[in-house]
Amino acid sequence: MPGLLAGIGTWIADRWLQTVVLSGLLWVATLVVAARLGQSHPFDVARLHTWLDEIATNRAGNSPAAILLTVAAALLAAGAAGLAAGGLGALLQRLWGADGTGPGLGRLLRWRRRWWERWYSERARRAVAHAVTADRGEPPPDPVSARARQARAERALRLRAQREPHRPTRVGDAFHAVAVRVRTRYALDVDLVWPRLWTMLPDAPRADLSGAHTAYNSAARLAGWGLLYAALAVLWWPAALIGAGVLLTAVARARGAAAVLASLVEAAVDLHLTDLADQLGVRPDSEQLTELGQAVGRRLGPPAPP
Repeated sequence: MPGLLAGIGTWIADRWLQTVVLSGLLWVATLVVAARLGQSHPFDVARLHTWLDEIATNRAGNSPAAILLTVAAALLAAGAAGLAAGGLGALLQRLWGADGTGPGLGRLLRWRRRWWERWYSERARRAVAHAVTADRGEPPPDPVSARARQARAERALRLRAQREPHRPTRVGDAFHAVAVRVRTRYALDVDLVWPRLWTMLPDAPRADLSGAHTAYNSAARLAGWGLLYAALAVLWWPAALIGAGVLLTAVARARGAAAVLASLVEAAVDLHLTDLADQLGVRPDSEQLTELGQAVGRRLGPPAPP
């Protein structure tokens, strides 16, 4: 047991050092640069060089106590920044998965739908019109060309149906699409069945899901760092460019991680829902998937009122 606790403590310390302290020290260094350069001299490296020379020649720079206090303050600031980035990441996860019922998120959802109508609907309409009609006077197309145009039209229609926004963000759309597909296929709410299904998953799919969830959390934390860097723009305007770059990278990673996580959740339901029904002692009336899902839902759902 002492060895296990020591190993867990070492793992936590390593994770804290990698995800909090090192990233936080980089942010603290950027804060110092922003404070020293300011808005009027954003790229004046000579000012930093002069300031560092002053610190080196100052007696406080040669004092071990002053050096220790500076290092301790930097580590505390880095830890605080890391905690703030984690909190912002958790908040962003809630915003990414929101359903758009709030006033601000509702406007964002309406804007996404208008953009989708202008782009994908028009694209699908042009593809279909090009596939089924031809200009007058043109010779009839060859069969290969006709099949290619028909394939493009069908692909445009599939994209139109798949990418229709139902949530304010694309991350929320990925999770919503899985919930809709599970409800359509099994007549079952994935939020109801998932906690029970998770407890009985084998090690391999559970490890895959944990890895995807860790990647999603890391992307959200990176987005939190992007917001912290962007906040330094009040002192040093190039920090806005750094924050924008970090945010774009984080959003791209979050979309990919959310898509993988949603796909793994759907796969787990498809592969192990029957096992869960066996564990619950549920026997559907037929072999239809909807009957299986409804039977599990009745077993797990709230009791009927008297």
